[in-house]
Amino acid sequence: MKRGHSRRDANHAALAKRFEDLGCTVQDLSHVGVAGWPDVVVGCIGRNHLVEFKNPETAYGRAGLSSNQREFAQRWRGGQMYAVSTPEEVDVLVQNWRKAA
Repeated sequence: MKRGHSRRDANHAALAKRFEDLGCTVQDLSHVGVAGWPDVVVGCIGRNHLVEFKNPETAYGRAGLSSNQREFAQRWRGGQMYAVSTPEEVDVLVQNWRKAA
């Protein structure tokens, strides 16, 4: 796997805080430096969820998952990787995780 850069999206902190406000734990993975690796792992209702943050304010963020991120998601043998762009999407995702539990 190629090494990537560890740049955070401008909305990274706000999205992580929203997960925490909803009672989740968040571990930042943006420093891992592996191309395609998701931004955070979120602990919610006893499960770990890989989450990629996308910034809707940038063309890169609006484009969705990069080719490295899509490749990672296809190869990953663990749980699904999720992508969120807004606090409202975080709310819906956490609600869905809780309903499915």
